Amino acid sequence: MINQKSEDNKSQETELNFSKYAHIYDKHAQLQKLMADKLASFIPINTPEKILEIGCGTGIFTKYLLSLKVKKIFLNDVSSGMIEYMETKLCLPPYSQIIIGNAELLKFQVVDMVAANAVFQWFKDPGEFLKRLNSYIKPNGKLIFSTFGPASLAELRKFGSLESPALLLSSSEWSQLIKEAGFTIDSFARKTHKLFFANTLALLKNLQQLGVAPTKMTSPKELRQLIKNYDDAYFTKQGVYANWELLFFSAKKN
Repeated sequence: MINQKSEDNKSQETELNFSKYAHIYDKHAQLQKLMADKLASFIPINTPEKILEIGCGTGIFTKYLLSLKVKKIFLNDVSSGMIEYMETKLCLPPYSQIIIGNAELLKFQVVDMVAANAVFQWFKDPGEFLKRLNSYIKPNGKLIFSTFGPASLAELRKFGSLESPALLLSSSEWSQLIKEAGFTIDSFARKTHKLFFANTLALLKNLQQLGVAPTKMTSPKELRQLIKNYDDAYFTKQGVYANWELLFFSAKKN
């Protein structure tokens, strides 16, 4: 996740990347697991009867939803590979239903709550998508989600012009889009988290194994220079580091 990429095949590339690394995603998804733990605290005390999870992936956040006493849970993801892997590790109840496809292009049934962990940064038009989500949520229903802020990987962006499909909006930008979509924010949190890697190459490989590596990197020569510069600038006794900005929202439909 470095800079937004605006090509029309964005969704297809994202799907292929996630499916390719689905079998090792959990091993490298430290941030996504931390975000799922925090987002779980945003689940309402009064358990929603019907829930839709957007971008369920390998089920990192799904496990929290499955612990609830609900009548119906819809699990959506763009990657069939991620869904297949999730089914190998989670025992899905009979009241769950899997929906594979790009959530921006799908229609969903009306639910009491929509949840999404570390997903919304992938959408081409998040403002329009939030408005569509509003139509799938019952009156007074909830929307809870986490995403990455623009300070994520700021160190890496200093050393190269790299491209990624992710769209990194600020908390104020997200707040505005949420309000324009017909929601009232009732809870918000922002956290920063620092991850360490043996070296810059290990950092880039971690991004690749999460399916989110820069899709168009620099030339081999420029890439070698980027790795050297980053190693020189950010190496510590614990290895090189990268900072991430994590955003969490809970909103109620007006």
